[in-house]
Amino acid sequence: MAIKLYSWPRSSGTRVSWALEELGVPYEYIHLDGKKLEHRTPQYLAVNPHGKVPGLVDGDTNFFESGAILLHLGDKYGVEKELWPAGRGQAHADAICWTVWAMADFGSYFMQYVYHGLDSPVSYKPEDRSKACAEYNRSQFMRGLDALQARLQEREYLLGSFSLADIPAASWLHLGNMFGVQVDSHPRVAEWLKRCGERPACRRAR
Repeated sequence: MAIKLYSWPRSSGTRVSWALEELGVPYEYIHLDGKKLEHRTPQYLAVNPHGKVPGLVDGDTNFFESGAILLHLGDKYGVEKELWPAGRGQAHADAICWTVWAMADFGSYFMQYVYHGLDSPVSYKPEDRSKACAEYNRSQFMRGLDALQARLQEREYLLGSFSLADIPAASWLHLGNMFGVQVDSHPRVAEWLKRCGERPACRRAR
């Protein structure tokens, strides 16, 4: 049974599309129409009870949250494709940790910085922004870039060769490019991001 991915463009589902394209796993992309509230129907809420995208159905198993979906895809399909470390050694631990960090930490600080500190289509109105919140979240976002820079100092990708663990952090920074967030102050990160963005699977997903 083909995988079903419920999503819409320029959403967290894009990183799942990217992963599926890298894996070469057959899947059906089901475009939900947010204006018609198709993400709030009983049928979709059975997949993602929070009524957000993405949602993924793999056989008789449902998943929500893009980070959780990536971990599932890595463990189930990524090892054979050499896009996820096998076993339970340090490489596998690194893959899990960088994936979870990007979703729970890096992305959260990045989005709060965007909401409060930038002029973008998704930012709060100027009167609703907090300068203190913007400054704090920018500082934590920069710490994240520092960590990526250090990790990439002697590696082309986060685990050495490209893996699904590169997708979460790279996808946040691709979004940042749309909002004018530059990473030129971290040259290794900028080079890595360029390599990720030039991958055919990434281009197809975006």
